[in-house]
Amino acid sequence: MKTLNNTPENKAKVSALKTVKEVQWVGEVTHDTIDKALTAINLFQGSNSGWYNPVAVRLNGVQGIFMINEDEGLNFESRIIKTDKGYKIEHLTNAGYNAFENKYIKELES
Repeated sequence: MKTLNNTPENKAKVSALKTVKEVQWVGEVTHDTIDKALTAINLFQGSNSGWYNPVAVRLNGVQGIFMINEDEGLNFESRIIKTDKGYKIEHLTNAGYNAFENKYIKELES
């Protein structure tokens, strides 16, 4: 695991993620290793190069494991939850994304 860079954008993302409710995440795909789950998120999101080796981060006060993007920004749209069957990928629902975005914008404006 890596430490997330302390940028205003990353701080706002972490703060905004704390407002997202657990029911505002959905996902069914499970991988047997965290590396496979990170690779799947990396390829799904499309903002990183195909050569990028994804890095995981845990955030204080937020459930799950998140990916740090190639540009050192937090990939907030997907998270990984460790289960007894492996590493399940979950994505924000529309309602979750709206809750995130509202708080994120307020954090950046303050």
